[in-house]
Amino acid sequence: RSHSVVYLPQALPAGVRLQVLESVLVAARAGRDPALRSRTGSAAQRDLSAAHATLERLDIAALANRSLDELSGGQRQLVGIAQALVREPQVLLLDEPLSALDLNHQFQVMAVLRDVTRERGIATVVVLHDINAALRTCDRAMLLHDGRIAHFGPSAEVVTPQSLAQVFGVRARIEPCSRGLHQVLIDGLADRQGIASRHTR
Repeated sequence: RSHSVVYLPQALPAGVRLQVLESVLVAARAGRDPALRSRTGSAAQRDLSAAHATLERLDIAALANRSLDELSGGQRQLVGIAQALVREPQVLLLDEPLSALDLNHQFQVMAVLRDVTRERGIATVVVLHDINAALRTCDRAMLLHDGRIAHFGPSAEVVTPQSLAQVFGVRARIEPCSRGLHQVLIDGLADRQGIASRHTR
């Protein structure tokens, strides 16, 4: 299971002295089935090529020779995503992968995750607080409330003004932008008592 399912927490452990490229190489080798591991030059070259390609795809190739403990929180988060992707899992679990990233890298990471998921035919589960990012890039969405699944299904059917009021206690609109993409606009706080009474009838 450890070779087919990869979990990435919100932040890498602090104080790691490996260089970025080394850390991605370690992840690539850790993700290979022990029975299939090889120390041949061709296997090592494949790992190196995969590590470089993953860093390039996430636009962090310039960090390859930097030490992890020198990086900012956002840079470490991007390296963690590279470590997860290079392992080529069948199931990828990511906890708040956008939390420390600027707008440019938030968009890029979600685009890369969407493309890799489709290219490899894998399942990717991403925990997000950015509802618009989920609505824009995820095929299916799950809203959790009080430790339970409140809604699950196609993103456009799950993210509605009613579900956002129930789960987050906000008054929201779902409106198309000039490109026709739907976005969430928050107008204020919802009437929690009214919501609760409607759902207990």
